[in-house]
Amino acid sequence: MNKTLSLVAAAALMSTMAMAKEVKIGVVLPLTGPIAAFGQTSKGGLDIAYAQNKTLKNGDTVKIIVLDDRGDKAEAATAVKRLINKDGVSVILGEVASSISMAMAPVADKAKTPMITHASTNPRVTKGKKYVTRACFIDPFQGAVMAKYAIDNGMKTAVVVTDAKQDYSVGLSKAFKKAYEAAGGKIVKTVLLSSGDKDFNAQVSTIKQEKPGIIAFTGYYPEAALMVKQARAMGIETPFIGADGVGFPELVSIGGKAAEGFMYTDHFNEAAASTPEAKAYVDAFHKAYNKPADSMGALAADGYGMILAAMNACIDEGKGSDDKECINTHLRGTKGYKGITGEITINEGGDAVKSAVVNAVKDGKFAYKTTVNP
Repeated sequence: MNKTLSLVAAAALMSTMAMAKEVKIGVVLPLTGPIAAFGQTSKGGLDIAYAQNKTLKNGDTVKIIVLDDRGDKAEAATAVKRLINKDGVSVILGEVASSISMAMAPVADKAKTPMITHASTNPRVTKGKKYVTRACFIDPFQGAVMAKYAIDNGMKTAVVVTDAKQDYSVGLSKAFKKAYEAAGGKIVKTVLLSSGDKDFNAQVSTIKQEKPGIIAFTGYYPEAALMVKQARAMGIETPFIGADGVGFPELVSIGGKAAEGFMYTDHFNEAAASTPEAKAYVDAFHKAYNKPADSMGALAADGYGMILAAMNACIDEGKGSDDKECINTHLRGTKGYKGITGEITINEGGDAVKSAVVNAVKDGKFAYKTTVNP
């Protein structure tokens, strides 16, 4: 009888495998252009996660289609349309920059195609969107972490550096200011810059006159590296604190010794990786790239993992792994997902509730300082 049952089970498995299909995931990243490091590191982590798991529980295989938007909003929106209408993807992963994700989100939402951004932190990315979810925390939390760390360490006056061209920076600046002032801190000046600027002597001179206790930099790594370098050259020793947009190797390779001590909030540091999933990912990352695992890669791996978890949940319900409505329902309903970057729960607005870490440049590397829970 057991033999008969085994034969029946084997036949059922073979039948299931014979009916297995290919399900497509579209990925939109800035693989070239001014913020290419964001896209390249994201793809590095995604490649690790894909190599570890590319088959669903019913035998369906996952195909990833990656498009480069070159860090351009229009290119990103066009990429989403192509992935949905031409390539027939069931879900989209991306983007990194909030302003670009905001260009993609209405397209995905209108097409009722689930989209998960792994690293866009501006609250407006998901606001009012039924089909857009994120795997990262949002700027109000990140800004509050920056502010709390500064106040807790006796830095009671601040100059805020804002990139006027980036929605990410504008939103993060507002979040930092609100939390910092609520905790008793004083904003003595807001200094503006624009993405692509190279000369910050005017801004640095203004900062020097104000003599703040902390410089809150809310932009991205290319400008952060140049500004801290020029600030140190002008004799400013004030600590810098930034957010997840600055924690890239270029901060050190461009900023050099001037970047020492630059603090920033982030989503991940491998020194804080404690779960079996995180440790397995870090080990695989080291073997593949021979360097420390970064936050963007870990976030992309989490976004991919959440998608697969949603697809498998649809299979459990007897639905197709490519059922867009079902995938979206389970992405939005994620509770206690054990990710690389920590435990992730999605709230009713589509945003991730999760912890943050504070890192700092030490001896040319990104050193873990502490973890802050929501």
